[in-house]
Amino acid sequence: MPYMNERASAGGGFDVLNDPEVQRFINSVQTVKDHTGKIDLIRQRMVNVSHLVKELDEGVVMASDASPYESIVRENFPSVRVGVIKFSNVLIFVDQYKRLRDRNTAFVDPADIAELKKKSNQSKIILPGAGITHADHPKTKSFFRASVFENIFHAEQFRCEGISLYDTFVELLKRSGKTNQPDGAPRPYREDAQAIGSVVIKNGREGIEFKNRSPIDGTELSENLFVPLDPGYVDVGGDPARRVYVTDALRVQEVFNEEGGNTECFNRLMSVLEHLLVIHIIRCSFESDPSIVANMNVIVDGPLAIFGEAARFHRSIMSLLHDIRQKCRDRGMRGPVVMGISKTGKVVEHAHLIENLVSRDAENNALDGTFVLPVSDDYRTTFIEPDKMETGKNFGDETYYGQTFIVRTSRNKLFDVTLAYPFPSKSNVNDVPFRDAKVDLTNYGDDISHMVSIIEMMQTDLFQNALIPVHLAHRYASIAHSPGGKSLDRFIREVLASKQAPR
Repeated sequence: MPYMNERASAGGGFDVLNDPEVQRFINSVQTVKDHTGKIDLIRQRMVNVSHLVKELDEGVVMASDASPYESIVRENFPSVRVGVIKFSNVLIFVDQYKRLRDRNTAFVDPADIAELKKKSNQSKIILPGAGITHADHPKTKSFFRASVFENIFHAEQFRCEGISLYDTFVELLKRSGKTNQPDGAPRPYREDAQAIGSVVIKNGREGIEFKNRSPIDGTELSENLFVPLDPGYVDVGGDPARRVYVTDALRVQEVFNEEGGNTECFNRLMSVLEHLLVIHIIRCSFESDPSIVANMNVIVDGPLAIFGEAARFHRSIMSLLHDIRQKCRDRGMRGPVVMGISKTGKVVEHAHLIENLVSRDAENNALDGTFVLPVSDDYRTTFIEPDKMETGKNFGDETYYGQTFIVRTSRNKLFDVTLAYPFPSKSNVNDVPFRDAKVDLTNYGDDISHMVSIIEMMQTDLFQNALIPVHLAHRYASIAHSPGGKSLDRFIREVLASKQAPR
């Protein structure tokens, strides 16, 4: 490293270029294939959907986001830490937004802005990290698992119309055992069912079974462990200190660290809860009054996918969402449209690389209107992730419940959007393989129209390729590491100062 204000030599790079090893490396390597000859192929896949963009007059747009933070109370051994997850849901009523947008003046009434911001809801969860115990849970990991079960899935803040988040989780558990039949019919209950996610019946009680390893400490199980759905836990050997919960099926506790940081654990929990809360809100709204979700447009920050140990629940969400939409249509209503907006990732990077291609035609004339580019599996392995081997298997088969589209708006903005699949399961659709059916726009009905209409209406120049609802949701959910996070650290540290366990 140079000294402060020391200038680098202008010819400092010549000795590197002339080094025999560098020359040998340059002469031995080759670059990836040039896709110049396939530019027309990219343009051919673009679909002009300008005629599908509509001026929406009613409905509601809901955007959700979440942010985790780990407060370090004591960094040195033994470490003491506390986790905080903040969730935000923003509601924007289309008619109110249009009145605000369509003013004949450059000035906006602050009262109207304040009213718009009132339509947001924030939820906060505090979780035990390393070094945090409880009189009923002397082990930190057990306290964490109990907190997930009691303080999240049975929390009053997530209860609506008598339906708790745990009730929705049980519904998803029952759907996680579905077969790949075209109608998505549930698999019959079996006494010998082995899958953790399948609800089984033993002695007349519904429950799930854990096999191989105990969620308490990871030790091998000599036999399957049955956990009843009601009350949602079982005490192994009659010992409350060795309690196993139904919510342990999420498996986020597997990466919990009793002696150090748990950023990974809190991130995984936050990620799956984002999607569970969205489907929970949709379900509760439908059960309360189907007309609430008749014209609901939901935007999730990030792709419609669940990664990690809890990934299998994406199929349950896909099934439940489809059922709600179908029941809405049986009543003559459209039903909720769910989409995810990604700000980063390989698709976003690829979209920026081809920005000029999707903005101009082959004669270099500017393209007007709204276009979508369906990201099929072969397109992904050809242009976005060429390092992946083409296996014929559906991309995102274990994680995604939505199809990826690159949307180019009339204002030349690019968005990486995942739109919820219009199917109950990932089976063949009318004898067409799912990997082909998912990129056929005709299968989505009016969903494509609503997707591009919402994006066109809510796009903003405030940030690059941003949507107003996503920006607001992120703003209310985010926890800045400084000064907000530091203030939180100090508050938690002072509160816990007198809470040290007796020796």
